[in-house]
Amino acid sequence: MRRVAELAETQVAQVAPAVRARGGELEAAGAVQLVRFAPQVVTAEVDDCAAHVEFTIVDDSLRCYCTCAAGRTGDFCAHCVATALATTRRVPVPK
Repeated sequence: MRRVAELAETQVAQVAPAVRARGGELEAAGAVQLVRFAPQVVTAEVDDCAAHVEFTIVDDSLRCYCTCAAGRTGDFCAHCVATALATTRRVPVPK
């Protein structure tokens, strides 16, 4: 069974460079607070609770949701990138 960290890392590699850069800035600044962390579910508050991010695995696929405008339309936004980076930092994905 695939884990959130593995699937999230794959998703980060597919986003636009500007979104990846902004997410990296948020994560590096310590703006991600992992609220729930499990192999199949991750929730986080990002940027002083400006956004709430949820990752879940459904049928071996990563489902992402963020409360920001881009995230509500289904985009893997900068908040999702920041959460993914924080998740993979906590549990490195084997190469």
